[in-house]
Amino acid sequence: MKNSRSATGSTLSFAWQSIRARRTEFVASFLAVLGGSVLVTACGVLLQSGLFAGIAPQRYSAAPVVVGAAQSVRAEVPEGPDVVEALPERAMLPAKAVESVAAVPGVRTAIGEISFPATLTAANDRTVAAPSGGAMLGHGWGSAPLTPYTLRAGAPPRGPGEVVLDAETAGRAGAGVGSTVRIATADGAVPYRVAGVAAPPKGDGLPRQSALFFTDDRARALSGHPREVAAVGILAEPGVRTDAPGGLAGLAGLFGGGSADDALTHRVARALADEGLDGDRVVVRAGVERGEVEFLGAAQSRSVLTLVSGSFGGFVLMIVLLVVAGTLSLVVHQRRREVALLRAVAATPRQIHRMLATEALLVAGAAALLGVVPGYLAAQALRDGFARIGVIEEGFALSVGPVPAVAAVLLCLGTARLAVGAAARKQVRIRPVAALRESVVERPDIGRGRIAGGYAVLALAAVSLAAVAFVPQSTAAVPAVLCSLLALIGVAMLGPRLTAALARTAGAGPLRRFGVAGHLAAANSAAGSRRLAAAVTPLALTIGFASSQFYSQTTLSEATRYQARAATVAPYVVTGADGVAPDVAAAVRRAPGVTAVTPLVATEVVAVERTLLDEPLSRSTAYGVDAAGLRGTLDLPADSGSLDELRGDTVALSGTEARLLGKGVGDRVRLVLGDGTRTEPRVVAVFRPNLGFGDVLLPAATVLPHTTDRLAGTLLVATAPGADGSAVAGAVRALSKDHPGLAVGDRTDLRAAQDAQTRSQDWLNRLLLVVILGYVALSSATTLVTTTTARTRELALLRLSGGTRAQIARMLTAETALLAATAVLLGTATAALPLAALSLRLTTDPVPAGPPWVFAAIVTLTVLTAVLAVRLPAGRVLRTHPLEAMRART
Repeated sequence: MKNSRSATGSTLSFAWQSIRARRTEFVASFLAVLGGSVLVTACGVLLQSGLFAGIAPQRYSAAPVVVGAAQSVRAEVPEGPDVVEALPERAMLPAKAVESVAAVPGVRTAIGEISFPATLTAANDRTVAAPSGGAMLGHGWGSAPLTPYTLRAGAPPRGPGEVVLDAETAGRAGAGVGSTVRIATADGAVPYRVAGVAAPPKGDGLPRQSALFFTDDRARALSGHPREVAAVGILAEPGVRTDAPGGLAGLAGLFGGGSADDALTHRVARALADEGLDGDRVVVRAGVERGEVEFLGAAQSRSVLTLVSGSFGGFVLMIVLLVVAGTLSLVVHQRRREVALLRAVAATPRQIHRMLATEALLVAGAAALLGVVPGYLAAQALRDGFARIGVIEEGFALSVGPVPAVAAVLLCLGTARLAVGAAARKQVRIRPVAALRESVVERPDIGRGRIAGGYAVLALAAVSLAAVAFVPQSTAAVPAVLCSLLALIGVAMLGPRLTAALARTAGAGPLRRFGVAGHLAAANSAAGSRRLAAAVTPLALTIGFASSQFYSQTTLSEATRYQARAATVAPYVVTGADGVAPDVAAAVRRAPGVTAVTPLVATEVVAVERTLLDEPLSRSTAYGVDAAGLRGTLDLPADSGSLDELRGDTVALSGTEARLLGKGVGDRVRLVLGDGTRTEPRVVAVFRPNLGFGDVLLPAATVLPHTTDRLAGTLLVATAPGADGSAVAGAVRALSKDHPGLAVGDRTDLRAAQDAQTRSQDWLNRLLLVVILGYVALSSATTLVTTTTARTRELALLRLSGGTRAQIARMLTAETALLAATAVLLGTATAALPLAALSLRLTTDPVPAGPPWVFAAIVTLTVLTAVLAVRLPAGRVLRTHPLEAMRART
């Protein structure tokens, strides 16, 4: 035991002294692990938040328990976990749930909440927006105690023409008791008299929403769901435990306060289940989870955050593995002379393995621990960025705990240990004499296993490239980006071979213009192909990964817009500030010269079928349209059936969706609409796929009642031949007096409902791309600095052999040019092929969409990184006297 402790202590002491003596060599590894720890911790925090965090309630702050409809659809899988898809629209509860909840013991009052979007226009026709980009919502005055709102002035609304405003909204609208305001809902814009002004306990209003209170009867009528409620707020009897506590409190409750089933949430859930409203249809929430019922985007934010952090974390982990493994392998490779000498003096392979592993774990452990706190700060910054671009709801709280930090440290340590073990494996297995020989002259080739693995990964990249031509257009970017990433991994594995071949080619061609310096640069690069590959890989990764990520999204977005506009034949497009009410469509149809009008009601549906991919649920973008107004407004050619029959209980599917679901004209397809309503319409047409209009078309009359705001996003307007376009546009614009916010444009102004989601997705990818690029650029720079500094003795020997500073500087310039050119060539090639295939698939043009200056900026920054990271340390080395440099460590 003592010998074991002594050996461990001596190993740690020796490793620490070695690290201190070689601080410069370990800088790249330290920074790579530090950055990796920051990113992995941040992804872990976001993933944990997506699983367990939420948004604190505002409107329901006075109700300790809230009942809402389940905002998801669930399908049971015989072998494996259930499949769940979130619903995009507000699901409703039957009004009878209020009575059922009120009868539960411990419930003092059960209040049915009525909530619907509304737009307020002040006396000067100025639209009043909700605070902080939130929502303006109408409610029944009976639900005011849920916050609670109390009157500051005036009286409650007593008739259908009266409204109570929250104080913050009244102040911004310049309205007081007795004033008249116009409020627009899905039923149109109507003047109301302000009967009173109310406020919550603190402040003049809620942070992210405005409240407009009508009489309960009027609110039910305006909501469009007179027999349903959005939620049930519960005010409990004094002393009633509302939720089952967790942790030690839960144990205390078991011994002193009864079982967890005694909590009010469980009693309410049991009572609703007895009424046929089980856990698949309703949710009973207490604490911070009440925000999921209040904010429609809360559950979606959790789902999006989980998905984004999981997929982004996978990319991050893969890149961290590549970068950390590359930097640590470089450190081990640069110490091959030292390892050979240790072997020559009888050091065993196990001892050398232990020494190198201990050094790596000390460096990686320190870097990983230091990266934890910045990782939590990075998660906060990413959360704020996601909210700013609209990916998640404002106010979504992070779940902060130790698990992400522990996972990040363990992953970084595991990566470091595996990287060092793989890099040192060959060096400690060969004979000492051969090791000494290889420490002087580097072997140009790499192992057979690495070569086979590299070609296998490139083969997988080729398969992904071929898949671009066969997958649906909406998902074609996935195999394209995967192809680029796999190609980069393959290039990294075959790096020494590729760089040696390119160096020899450059020496026989472009580098000739540098004369002797170019010849020497080519020879050095070919002989030191491992060193060159270690420097090229992160640079090529920067160019390839950044280009494929950015241009795949811009190409998909442009293809979506192009296909939407190509299918739109209507000369005019009518849009609203928050949407277009159904009565606007009726009014536009009556305008002189208008021959056809069709609304575009955007939503999402879930198909409950066993698809070709054997998925029980498949989510698709859907649009509600008016079949009577399709001619002259929208051109979606049908391969079978006819869109003219899209009325009543019918549906039209794109060719892609029809193949996935195995359905054709005349078949029934089981769908779940946006608010959870199940339907089984008959397929009347299969149309050609169009990214701009989704995969499912339904009658607008079917879709509108099952959307949250009951508004169309856009109206497509067709006119008679020879009609006066300006007169038509003027007649439509005249409607804005009764419908504030209406705008008339041509087909180039079409705003497909996917545009907002596409823009958010674009910004999301750009934000994540900047994070990854920052990490890769830092790792590239430190790796290049390390490789350049490690050549101190080599450059000093050249000077002692008669080379001048200018000649050596010229040689380094040639090597840097070769390094940058190789990185640009490999990075561009790995991105260009999949992007060209994607562009051909979506637009029939091999050139991907997007501004060319972005690619130029990526290349410029990469090349600049290479130049500065080589020339700056090389300049310092060349200023050192050759004899002093020869005494430096290698």
